[in-house]
Amino acid sequence: MDFLSPALWWLLAGLAALILELLSGSYVLLALAAALIVGSLVAWSGGDIIMQLIAFAVACGVLVPLAIWRLRKRRYGPHPTFGVAGGDTRQGERFVLVSRDFDDAPCIKLDGDLFRACLAQTDAEAPALRPGDEVILLRFEGTQAIVRPAGEGS
Repeated sequence: MDFLSPALWWLLAGLAALILELLSGSYVLLALAAALIVGSLVAWSGGDIIMQLIAFAVACGVLVPLAIWRLRKRRYGPHPTFGVAGGDTRQGERFVLVSRDFDDAPCIKLDGDLFRACLAQTDAEAPALRPGDEVILLRFEGTQAIVRPAGEGS
C-alpha cells in the first residue's frame, strides 16, 4: 500500500477517530471510525471516490443512530424520562438522605445533583431529617425537595 493510497487515508482518519473516542468516551466517534473503515475497505477493493463516499454515508446512516441510541440508554439509565427538578419526574421514589459538604444539610441526590430535603409537614413534633434517613419524594418547590419519611403510610 503506497502513501498516496485512498485506503490508507481512510484508515488514518478512522484511527484518528478511534483515538478521539478513547479521550471522549462517546459512542458516536466509534461509529464514525467504523464508517471510515468501511470507506477504507471500499477503497482497498478498488471502488472509486463516489463509491467510497456512498459506502461511508450509508455506514454513518446506520451506525451513528445506533451509537446515539446506545449513548442515551447508558446516560439516562433505568429512568429514561428526564426534566427539570420541578418536573416531578421521580415523584414517589425512595431516596436515602446524604449530607451536603459545606453546611451538612440533608439532601437527596437526584441524577448527580443535590437538592435540599424538607419535610412536607411543618409540625414542631416532626423529627428532624438526618443523613442516612430514607425518605419518599413528594414534589419540588423551587430547588427544595419536599419529602416524607419512608415509614409513614408506605
